[in-house]
Amino acid sequence: MLEEYPDILTPQEAMEILGIGKNLFYRLLNDGTIPAKRVGGKIWRIAKKNLMSYIWKI
Repeated sequence: MLEEYPDILTPQEAMEILGIGKNLFYRLLNDGTIPAKRVGGKIWRIAKKNLMSYIWKI
């Protein structure tokens, strides 16, 4: 599943995979529901394995 995506996802790619909007996605990032890292203090990056874990929990 999701083989066409890289191992480290951008927020846009993650939103596309989940089929959700920006507001909900950033809420999930900010509250830690989807583990992610900030690069350079502003840019979010999400490990595909973390996104998959979230998908399997919902």
